[in-house]
Amino acid sequence: MNLNGIWKVEILTMYDWEPRATAFFEDGVYRGSSSQHYAVGSYTLDGTSFVAKLSIITHGKSKALFGKKSDRLDVTIEAEVEGERFIGTAKDNHGHHLVQYRFTRLADLPN
Repeated sequence: MNLNGIWKVEILTMYDWEPRATAFFEDGVYRGSSSQHYAVGSYTLDGTSFVAKLSIITHGKSKALFGKKSDRLDVTIEAEVEGERFIGTAKDNHGHHLVQYRFTRLADLPN
């Protein structure tokens, strides 16, 4: 399975799934952004087991995420990939907080 492509990123809030970013997966490199933050890091896919290690850097008006407001958060996302959409659990690198992430494939990367 190849995850290379453009993905919609959402987080589960108390109200429902909330759009968070657009991410670009390319050969183990993760890049994502919104109007308020960007994320860079790497991911691995072993069978259907997905693990991403990311640094999320805010540059606008930031919301609390993982129980705190910070200009930079380092997180790990683990998920089981099921086709064009998958849901994973993200935790900060202190292991204190969990947030559910959902990824939905939007398009292939341009050639």
